Amino acid sequence: MSSGGLRLNKLAQAALSIVLLAGSVPSHAQQTTTKDQIIGTWKVISLKSLTVGPVKYPLGEKPEGYVTVTAARMWLLIVDSRQTAPTSAALTDAQAIAAMKASVAWTGLYTIGDQSQDGLKATARVDTASSPALLGTHRVYFMKVEGNNLTMKSPRAIEPITDVTSAVVIELVKAE
Repeated sequence: MSSGGLRLNKLAQAALSIVLLAGSVPSHAQQTTTKDQIIGTWKVISLKSLTVGPVKYPLGEKPEGYVTVTAARMWLLIVDSRQTAPTSAALTDAQAIAAMKASVAWTGLYTIGDQSQDGLKATARVDTASSPALLGTHRVYFMKVEGNNLTMKSPRAIEPITDVTSAVVIELVKAE
């Protein structure tokens, strides 16, 4: 074999080695989310409920709100943007009930668990909430950061708003 052929053969072997090495790296390692990446304030883009059948939007297709994550605590406030303003500062009983059903808010200290293909596991123990049904519960989310976007996905659980068992997916963008 000529020296040119040897060089070409060595280049082909090197290229094959690189391809094989890249293929041996687990795909989840390339998408690892760290605790430092989730810290900050995030603007809610969507909140979806994944049940059997079509995707549901318990707070409308364009909810408004924010999630703030510090080194130890999470705050979550999401409201249905379709709400209409009341005619006076004092809510009627019907307006108060409607407002309660059109929002979710809670806060709690959280811990970080293992990384999985779904993201970094974060478990918050709710210590203050807009709904007494949430107090003392644990809210689990798998959190994945990609660029300026954060996705929070819950395992299947009963939603306090709808009383339906589903997974919840919250899509967010880094707030300015």
